[in-house]
Amino acid sequence: MAAATPGGSRLPTPVPRDGMWAVLGGAANRLWERGCFGRPIRDGIILTASEVLNAHRLRGLPLPHENWLAEALQKHPEILFECEVLDALRFPGEKVVLAHNLNAANAVLLDSRSWALRWSRNVKPKDADPLAEIRWFRANDEIDWEQLAEWTLNVETGGRIPELLIVDQEHGVVTYRCRLHNPTGPLVDPFRGLDNDERRVISHSWAESRETEGGFWLDIPREKWPMSGVGINLEGGVWVSELEGRIVSRIVNPTMPQPTGEIGGRMGILSDLLSRGLAVRSGFKYGTRWRVYSGLVGGEHAPWLVVPFDEAPTNWGEACLAARLAAGVNKHWLCAMPPLSNSGWRYLALERPPSDARWTNPVRH
Repeated sequence: MAAATPGGSRLPTPVPRDGMWAVLGGAANRLWERGCFGRPIRDGIILTASEVLNAHRLRGLPLPHENWLAEALQKHPEILFECEVLDALRFPGEKVVLAHNLNAANAVLLDSRSWALRWSRNVKPKDADPLAEIRWFRANDEIDWEQLAEWTLNVETGGRIPELLIVDQEHGVVTYRCRLHNPTGPLVDPFRGLDNDERRVISHSWAESRETEGGFWLDIPREKWPMSGVGINLEGGVWVSELEGRIVSRIVNPTMPQPTGEIGGRMGILSDLLSRGLAVRSGFKYGTRWRVYSGLVGGEHAPWLVVPFDEAPTNWGEACLAARLAAGVNKHWLCAMPPLSNSGWRYLALERPPSDARWTNPVRH
């Protein structure tokens, strides 16, 4: 099953060494120098099983023997998925070094959960800082959102891109990025920014409100309603949902106990978004809990779609679908993460990268 490399040259057959595979001789060094395959050793380079298959596909490296793949799958059942990820990254020329080979690139991980580092195709790893830390998952793998947020924070804090490659059931690869957002807007914070007159207007309107199915109707013209981020125009007044009504009630009576459980969590997120100067509306049309505006509704489109942590997708296939749908309407999909100590609510985005950084495997199966 040996194959010639482009240009007619021929690489030696890998041999087993310390549980991995060594490619010996001067020709093998080109795999490291040009593509960062494996890591250099005194007499060649050493590769993982997935890198052997990756080098076979992209560089014509001979497989060790005819039954090698069947035997490798017994020890490394993830090899086919991992090779697809390597194919997607290395086919366009990106320099990728696996975590256990980083001493050869004089680099370290910012988070131990990362699988590899990526450099631009135009640099040598020893001469430049890596652009991204990489993790990969299968589409049906479950998501641990808390760990994902921690990883994203660690990687972003170090100035690198938190990059994700997802492999579907057909072994196709798609690329996403994680990013922590800090959405803010120019509207008045209804909890801290209202003056006494505005509070009196809210208190009077709330006292005269009429309960409706699913919410409350306030007999006040929209232009006189001080909370511009809450409520919709309806029949000459303002209608607020049940959850928004709880927010209004808490503004009128700040000593009111905060609900716990699911309602308490929803109130916490909505209160945080409003305190950031944002306007919040239902996200039903987009399959999320809320759509969020950076200013008055109607002035521009809503940049964010927000879903509470406990309503977030449970696997990567679902998460990619949500992020792709959001990107299709020019919005950022955000998962609202519970506060850590005094950090406040966190908003984790799953985003499609720019078109020149969407790594996908070259062969469709």
